[in-house]
Amino acid sequence: MSDNASVAATAKVFVSYNKILIKALGEVDYTDPPSYAPNGLVAAHLDAAAIFTGVHTGYVTVTVQTTTSAPRLEGVRKWADVEEVVFPTSIADMRLFGFMGDTPPPDLPSLTPQGPGVYTLRVHASTRPRIGTPETDDPVEEYLVCAWPLALGRDAAIDAAEDLPNLTSANVHAYRERLRSASPGRTHRSPSR
Repeated sequence: MSDNASVAATAKVFVSYNKILIKALGEVDYTDPPSYAPNGLVAAHLDAAAIFTGVHTGYVTVTVQTTTSAPRLEGVRKWADVEEVVFPTSIADMRLFGFMGDTPPPDLPSLTPQGPGVYTLRVHASTRPRIGTPETDDPVEEYLVCAWPLALGRDAAIDAAEDLPNLTSANVHAYRERLRSASPGRTHRSPSR
């Protein structure tokens, strides 16, 4: 097995209200997903994330890739948008769902295979024209969702969730560096509270 073991799968996902959700699988309390994305593509908070699509209602193609560390940015020119966000989760099994869907596509793996913790979500999107409902069942957009852990454990997720309002694109890198320098398995709260 390589140092950056990867699992990937692709599925056709039904989208409604311009959203794809990442939420808990199974019987847990429902967490409202983010209602907008400052970067226009993806947003996350504790135990929920949302990817914002161009199509209002219809099918998109989604590939989910999980790795143990950041994957290389190969083929990035293929995509119209690429954004990363920090995604803290206190729940072990987070899955991708179509908005208002009750079950995730069965072919897609968990985005958090290593359990609760702080993950990075890197979302790649094809061109996302603002359209209502296409007159076809063929996917009209394509997404690649990569996920890898930054720090594992529920404590790390809770601490990161408290920092999320400060995690704009400009300082996600600094936050990652702070996680790397933190003691193993635990993040440190920022002194600027």
